Amino acid sequence: MMKVLPGLTLDPYYLNQDQVDFFNENGYLVVERLFSEEECDAISKIVRKQADENFSAILNPDRVIDEIRSVMKAPKIVSILETLTGSTVVGLMSQFLFKEAGSPYASQAWKPHQDNSYPRTPNGEYVTINLALQDQDVENGCLFIYPGSHEEGLFAFEPTKSYRENPDNNPGNTVDHTILQRFEDVRTDLIIKKGGALFMQGNCIHGSYPNVSDRSRPLLSISYIPKGTYYVPGENANRMEISLDL
Repeated sequence: MMKVLPGLTLDPYYLNQDQVDFFNENGYLVVERLFSEEECDAISKIVRKQADENFSAILNPDRVIDEIRSVMKAPKIVSILETLTGSTVVGLMSQFLFKEAGSPYASQAWKPHQDNSYPRTPNGEYVTINLALQDQDVENGCLFIYPGSHEEGLFAFEPTKSYRENPDNNPGNTVDHTILQRFEDVRTDLIIKKGGALFMQGNCIHGSYPNVSDRSRPLLSISYIPKGTYYVPGENANRMEISLDL
């Protein structure tokens, strides 16, 4: 039997129509306080036991840690995703980024990119949630996003190594600066409190800042697609359909 994260609430979460409309128009939605402080601390405590000396990103922790798989399957996440997509969804992959203060990866910042440039679903059906396990702001490396950029499909990009890359290099399949200029006036910093979750459509351009603070910015990222949607598995990501039945 799968171990469930201690204290994980198993109730669904019901979006209102304004939230659905915001997601459709902007390509993202932040749901504040979706997870409690206790749930966030439990996730961080469990995954930190797997950290290496550099606090490198961990790919697919759900495949070795039952408690993280239970977070992937949490009804409050799944219910939101199925409302936003209008479909039955499956999990695809997960990643934990420590952004540990003082570590080699603290100063690393993701270049503006589209998550869907990796799995390449036909219409941006790939949806990623980023769960803030501590407060996120510009100083400690929060994300920034280009609202509405999801409406034009996948843009051309410069392929960039994005897993276990050199800490001195910034990852992300980089969108050309001429495209970014078109959305620069709507670029938004995503200041998210601990327990907040960012739901992001796969074609929405985003990036992140370096962590120049003495505070870490741990983040659990989990990606989903509507069941049966085409995707590229990837050599490192090893994406695969994962049932969300508890």
